[in-house]
Amino acid sequence: MMPDFLKLALYMLIVFYSNVVQALTGFAGVMLSIPPLILLYGPDTAKGVINILSWLICLLIAWQNRQYTQWKQVRHIVLYMLAGMMLGIFLYRHIDASFLVPFYGLIIVCVALKNLFLKPQDRPLPEWIYTLVLFGAGIIHGMFVSGGALLVIYLAAKFKDKYLFRANVASVWCIVNLLLIGADFQKGIYTAQFFKMTALGLIPLALALWTGNKIHRRINQTAFRRVTYVLLLAAGSSILL
Repeated sequence: MMPDFLKLALYMLIVFYSNVVQALTGFAGVMLSIPPLILLYGPDTAKGVINILSWLICLLIAWQNRQYTQWKQVRHIVLYMLAGMMLGIFLYRHIDASFLVPFYGLIIVCVALKNLFLKPQDRPLPEWIYTLVLFGAGIIHGMFVSGGALLVIYLAAKFKDKYLFRANVASVWCIVNLLLIGADFQKGIYTAQFFKMTALGLIPLALALWTGNKIHRRINQTAFRRVTYVLLLAAGSSILL
């Protein structure tokens, strides 16, 4: 059995490195932190703590970069995401849709590879395709709590500038993650251990925000774009595996 001090050290290290990425790009922190923390503390505690910390860092990123937030676009995204999530929750309760997961992962991998290795198209896709992607992100998120990759595809297509991308993706997750926090509260996972871990997680979270912001200012647009699609590739691959 792992000593408590070692588990705590690993927890703080995981919170730090995953949120450096979150602060740099505006996403992917949950994807990187949930698997190892589930192994350390179990699914309920891990997801509950990470949902709170993820919401907090997204809130701070959104506030620090509020001049780049396009609220009309954020409202549009959230409305379609919420509509899709409601349908996704309904489908999850009434049908076995697990067969969709590999197709979802394959779509993410193909989009990531296309954008990593092929020259981007100057001509945008029809708006209805972007709307379907957004609605689909909500459905997948409602069913499997993993629709973030589709949302990133939408945002990467709409926001080419790294500051606009990060500010708007963080703003969207600030709103959407409130639903997950409410669901965690209803499950009763906010225990004494949860509050202790959340409080301890604030230390590496603050350091991660500072580090991620510093890297974000120094990284150029091309490198930022490649990091975004490498993370998407990792997300899609993890779904397939």
